[in-house]
Amino acid sequence: MRSLIRNLFLLAILIPGMAVMSQAGQRQGALSISPSIGYHIFDSDQNLDDAAAYGFSLGYNLTKHWSVELDGRFTSTETDFDSREISNEDVDVWDYSLNALYHFNPDGPFVPYVTAGFGNTVYTMDTYKDDEDFMLNWGIGAKYFFNEDTALRLEARHIGAFWSDDRWDIDGSGHETTENHFIVSAGLYFQFGGVVAPLPPPPDDDLDGIPNLRDKCPDTPYGTLVDAVGCEPQPRIAPPPPPKKPVDRDSDGDGVLDSRDKCPGTPKGVIVDEDGCPIKFTLQIEFDFDKAAVRPQYHARLKEAAEFINKYPETKFLLAGHTDSRGSDAYNKTLSMRRAAAVKKYLVEEFGIGAQLLYPRGYGEKQPIATNDTDDGRQKNRRVEVICCVIIPPEGE
Repeated sequence: MRSLIRNLFLLAILIPGMAVMSQAGQRQGALSISPSIGYHIFDSDQNLDDAAAYGFSLGYNLTKHWSVELDGRFTSTETDFDSREISNEDVDVWDYSLNALYHFNPDGPFVPYVTAGFGNTVYTMDTYKDDEDFMLNWGIGAKYFFNEDTALRLEARHIGAFWSDDRWDIDGSGHETTENHFIVSAGLYFQFGGVVAPLPPPPDDDLDGIPNLRDKCPDTPYGTLVDAVGCEPQPRIAPPPPPKKPVDRDSDGDGVLDSRDKCPGTPKGVIVDEDGCPIKFTLQIEFDFDKAAVRPQYHARLKEAAEFINKYPETKFLLAGHTDSRGSDAYNKTLSMRRAAAVKKYLVEEFGIGAQLLYPRGYGEKQPIATNDTDDGRQKNRRVEVICCVIIPPEGE
């Protein structure tokens, strides 16, 4: 019992602080139902154990302040004859009453109230005769509304039962007595229907029909026709026609529209990438003296060349072979052609490059990139260059 009373007391303290979250209250003309559970504390002279009580109320709101309720409560308990060495008996207690309620702060979410009424208390037992007593009750309570129709309800009620003639009172005489009970309870309150008070209209100081919060011209003379923001309508000006959408062209004919072409003015016939810029690729590998075999150290670089060629399967690639100055011009030209052919064969056989994309040419010793007076310079001149995106010269040139 102490735990229940403590929890109900804590709820009663917390509810006022929570009430600011809700915007509801008592509604005139509404019907209500209110199930509850609580604790029934009996008069000490009755020899009855305190026990849980279950209640249900049906009400009607006459006004926001006043309402009436039919209330019923049931408590299952037993007698307490331990001191007399008499067997205890189960007792069912029924309380019926008609009550009036007066609510304070009926428009707020937290609504305290007082209640009073009259009714009957009925005791039923297997061994003793049933006892039915006239009773008066009064109490205090509070409702906390979660929304417009639902509230948490807490209540403490005193019951005074008159002319009780039960047979298990303290002296066993059965004399008519007055008994005092207390019930503390918690439950839910539901209201249905009723009159919903209209909200007051928002302030409109210049009486133009536009609330102050939306009125951008708050001092409009009375009777002036205004627009949706409280201002005199302005003459409508036709908006200018939308600008014509420019036509996207390919001015340099490279296949990339001007809006995406980062290299406008590319000469016709030059192969470009997706940004309209010329594609450039040059790879150079060197050969041993008087040899046309591809060195293993260049296999990885030739793989890079193959990957680039596969990106542009419609592009032609020049394989330009060169030598140093040792040997005759005719021999060197043949040797340079053999070197270019060796690179073509490697690309075709190792990477499946189409032979029609590769054009080997031999230039002999005519195009050195370093001096032929040193071993290092001559080594640099013994080379094949893989070149992309150039005009392929005829054979023999």
